[in-house]
Amino acid sequence: MESRKRELLDELERYYRGCGWKVERASDGTVRAVGTGGVTWIGMAVVPADLADDHFAPRLLELSDVREIDGARCPFELLPEPDCAGDLKSLLAELRLTDRISVYSLAA
Repeated sequence: MESRKRELLDELERYYRGCGWKVERASDGTVRAVGTGGVTWIGMAVVPADLADDHFAPRLLELSDVREIDGARCPFELLPEPDCAGDLKSLLAELRLTDRISVYSLAA
């Protein structure tokens, strides 16, 4: 599972680099990218084991409220393993985070 998560993180990193943004892997397992206007985007890979982790929902809440120096929320994006995308979207709805977190899928 860790190798799959690493592949998804690599995909997020490639995407952000393709936008011309400065990218780094954060110690918390996310990818951080400084984009247009100096805005820091947070990307996180999600695998089925994450949804079974009791600490996952609180982590989503915490990361969804990371703020820039000016007080604006950092954009937070998730790239889930396809077989857990539906459950992830249900969890985000339950946590009332659908307006704060974007969920992406890999193109076929």
